[in-house]
Amino acid sequence: MKQTLRTRFGLGAAIAALVLLATPALALGTPEGTPISNTATVNYEDDNGNPLSATSNTVTTIVAQVAAVDVDPDNASSADPGDTVTYLHTVTNNGNGDDTIDLAAVSSQGWTVTIYLDDGDGVFEGGADDTVASDTGLLSADGSVDIWIEVVVPAGTADGTVDTTTVTGTSQFDSGVSESATDTTTVDSPDISVVKSVSPTGDQPPGTTLTYTMVVTNNGNAAASAVVLTDAVPANTTYVAGSITQDAGSLTDGGGDDNGDFGATTAGTVTVTIGTLAASGGSTTITFQVTID
Repeated sequence: MKQTLRTRFGLGAAIAALVLLATPALALGTPEGTPISNTATVNYEDDNGNPLSATSNTVTTIVAQVAAVDVDPDNASSADPGDTVTYLHTVTNNGNGDDTIDLAAVSSQGWTVTIYLDDGDGVFEGGADDTVASDTGLLSADGSVDIWIEVVVPAGTADGTVDTTTVTGTSQFDSGVSESATDTTTVDSPDISVVKSVSPTGDQPPGTTLTYTMVVTNNGNAAASAVVLTDAVPANTTYVAGSITQDAGSLTDGGGDDNGDFGATTAGTVTVTIGTLAASGGSTTITFQVTID
């Protein structure tokens, strides 16, 4: 009788396949250290039709560890000079084995940046319960932790300044594997300009009355508060009593009855307390007069 030869995967291969199906999916697949084993079986018959079989040796492959890191999301906000802003990120070990992720945050403007591990409540507490950290601590495969990035905007930072803080997580298992996110901070601050003119223009004889006009404008992206204009009456002139105006409305020379005065706040000086000027073009116009001696 002619022999027949049939081959199939053995029981070991079937079990391995079931293990793979039952294992939760990871970003980089099967967990490190998992054995992948396979045995082949040959079934055949002799000339009398007796079933026989032969089993191969078992071959085993151990799954190696591969690192992967995820840092999300990118963030953006605006801030005033002197503000402290915070950004929340999630750092995930996307590798197939336990890993610790080193953390770094660098400001493009050289501003002070601090990294905190969130205590699990998703609320920034700045060292009260959150912890200053340089790494995530040990994370299992697919494990994650929330971190806070605290950025200090220096006082006096110019309006429109943009800082990009780059937040990077790097695998300790494989230092060549890293991922970054960015926190973009745009500074909104007041930016006051004062443009002064005089009328009449040109050379003038003694006795001429000069009208000074000052246009005060906030060109910045944030409101300006506590704005005060002062202008000392120049030498060889005499202030014209009652001549102060703001936006065409008259102001008195005395102090305390309105927001303007002459000499009450500072001797020989026109003072107008403007108060708040709105962002992006808030403006006021101040005038007063003197006579050339």
